[in-house]
Amino acid sequence: MNGVSEMDANYMKQIDLAIAIKTRQLQRCDLKSITEQHVRDTLFGTTWKFDRPKTIAKAIDDIFKITVGEIVGYLSVQAVIDGSMMDINDIEQLI
Repeated sequence: MNGVSEMDANYMKQIDLAIAIKTRQLQRCDLKSITEQHVRDTLFGTTWKFDRPKTIAKAIDDIFKITVGEIVGYLSVQAVIDGSMMDINDIEQLI
């Protein structure tokens, strides 16, 4: 691995660890059904949608600031968007 790839890999490992820790915190205190993927999707779909953090410190700060309300809000909007794109037969199968 070259220096940049190693740095990127290390950066992503730290991001993954912070997301795992935050997920466990949210599960313990707020909502047991939240997953790491929910946290990740919310970060990349809202907080980091247009501007990724420039430093690991900023990324970790963003991760630990995210709330269960932000995650549920984002997932709710995504469910509405996904539902609006479904065919009526797909919706009937869900019911």
